[in-house]
Amino acid sequence: MSKRLLQSAVAVAATVAATVITFPSAAQAAERPDFQLPAPCGETWSAATYPGHDPQYSVDLNHYPGDDTGRPVVASAAGTVEVAGNSGGWAGIHVRINHGGGWTTHYAHLSRTEISAAATVQAGQLIGRVGNTGKSTGPHLHFEQTLNGEGRPAVFDGVTFTGASRTFTSANCGSPETPSPAPVSAVGDLTGDGKPDVVARAGTGDKTLWIYPGLGNGRLGTRIDNGGWGSIDQVSGVGDVTGDGKAEVLAVEKSTGKLWVYPGQSNGHLGARVDNGGGWNTMRIAGARDLNGDGRGDLLATEEETGTLYLYPGQTNGHFGTRVAIGSNWDAMSTVSGTGDLNGDGKGDVVAVEEAGGKLFFYPGLGNGQLGSRVEAGTGWGVMSSVSGAGDYTGDGKADLVARENDGHLWIYPGLGNGQFGARVDNGGGWNFTS
Repeated sequence: MSKRLLQSAVAVAATVAATVITFPSAAQAAERPDFQLPAPCGETWSAATYPGHDPQYSVDLNHYPGDDTGRPVVASAAGTVEVAGNSGGWAGIHVRINHGGGWTTHYAHLSRTEISAAATVQAGQLIGRVGNTGKSTGPHLHFEQTLNGEGRPAVFDGVTFTGASRTFTSANCGSPETPSPAPVSAVGDLTGDGKPDVVARAGTGDKTLWIYPGLGNGRLGTRIDNGGWGSIDQVSGVGDVTGDGKAEVLAVEKSTGKLWVYPGQSNGHLGARVDNGGGWNTMRIAGARDLNGDGRGDLLATEEETGTLYLYPGQTNGHFGTRVAIGSNWDAMSTVSGTGDLNGDGKGDVVAVEEAGGKLFFYPGLGNGQLGSRVEAGTGWGVMSSVSGAGDYTGDGKADLVARENDGHLWIYPGLGNGQFGARVDNGGGWNFTS
């Protein structure tokens, strides 16, 4: 359980006086990994605690001034992700990393995760974003270092947090060779050949956006360079929302939280983007073809704090209409995506991977913006860091899925026209960073 950093000098002084930390033995401390501040390299954050902070030795971290919602949270040290998702309790959306030797770190009250359970992470790798979920009284990061399940005083770059409110500057500069998995998404036809494509943003350098043309046989052709997209966080394909009959690309900007629509040009490149306003850094977006029967692409967005799934109906001017809530508890899903028609009824559908069990579920679209009862479509999908769909990739007239595995393999799963899928087609490795 955690609360917002104390705001006044009087409150801070009271906290300092009341929170004298008793340290474990030197032998225990010597086993500690080289933990760093869980914030990007060079950033300065305030640390505080308070009497009775539970679990013991928990730290509240804020990057003042302003609202910290959506700020990057990075791994304090290298390790394996044990948990990533909604706790259903006080921690809200959280991540726990196992660093070996009995050491773990815990990151709570996030607005969303950026990593999946069982993934291997490096120090400084993006794992989530600051939020206000669970039992929290304001946006901040609740952080713990534990040994064999018991809390230990937090140490950042060799400096121990004693309980007195203070600032730390991050030396968590990570490794340039181990960035977080970059966005990969199915998208409609962006090259003008009538076949759906794949859009992917590199995880290194200027983070180039690449368009991979679908070949109609379950495989992808030579990629097309669309320039640097380093300012972009989320990327997704979407159906036509500009009225020209061409598929588009959606993107959320990290610094502003703005949603942009990039119109397709049918030549493998994108047109001038359309601003759809801010506040999208608290949402997990997924484009769709047509879910409400008006012939236009739509936008699905999961609100991380509440788990509500919203449908934003596409217009013909690059914008979206008034949202409609179409489901709850969707924060239990690690991946959500609109797809083409998966069950042969002529309506767009939705797929989602349940985080807890790794099951893939198919949600039939009803053609009115709502979804029918879900059907289990497979198990073992928890190893996928991205699942999306945009039409027929195999040339049989049935909609398919594009899925990226945690190890970087990209697979095409051919739809069978009944909400189920056939034997997957391997499109090679290296797709974690699309390099």
